[in-house]
Amino acid sequence: MVYAWAPMITAGVTVWLLDESVRDWLGQLRNLRAGIHWYLIGIAIMMLGTEAETIVAVLLGSDVAVPYARISDYIITFGVTLFLAGALEELGWRGFLQPRLQRRFSALHASLAIGVVWGLWHVPMILTGTGDFTVFWEYMVNLVAISVILGWLYNNTDGALPVVMIAHASHNMPRIGDAAGDVPAVFDIMSGDTVFYLLCASIIALYAGSQTFRRDGTLPAVPGQLKEYEPDQEGTAD
Repeated sequence: MVYAWAPMITAGVTVWLLDESVRDWLGQLRNLRAGIHWYLIGIAIMMLGTEAETIVAVLLGSDVAVPYARISDYIITFGVTLFLAGALEELGWRGFLQPRLQRRFSALHASLAIGVVWGLWHVPMILTGTGDFTVFWEYMVNLVAISVILGWLYNNTDGALPVVMIAHASHNMPRIGDAAGDVPAVFDIMSGDTVFYLLCASIIALYAGSQTFRRDGTLPAVPGQLKEYEPDQEGTAD
């Protein structure tokens, strides 16, 4: 758990060293009024990804055992991730890096870069066998795709970090169904959740636009700054 706090602590110290408002940076946690639909969209995307292989198996007529884990496992995993572990990383990834990188690069490039850093951040956990990780290259692809999705949620809710954190926690929960039959061979190459998240990330970039992930072309302000950023007027690089 303490390992997951490092991005949050590092971001907070950096905000303080830059003489910016730590209070405003943490204030993103109070930005709850994003519209219930954004919370539901974030949860739905993450859970549909987790259940992608199970859904395909059901469509192919396979038997599915539900639930896959005990009910308490879902509640505990979600609560611990949201309040004590992985979701707190979002104060560093989306709550600090995303709005700052978007000042210079496109939202897509910023999200891809954060995804790579996010994945490499977990290398010590992978090497020590802590946690449930898949093949490294697929794990990196998975996190980079999710980073695009979370960046899209962050931008479209004007920096509502709780939306992103709840989506993050939803992704960490155990899958609901366990398919008894075979699934398509493509999932032997790349897992169903990675395929689904890549599809979602591609749709976001194509539909919402890679520059800001928003149809109106605006971006949320950097925490502590009130002026909304408009790339068409400011001239975003790359």
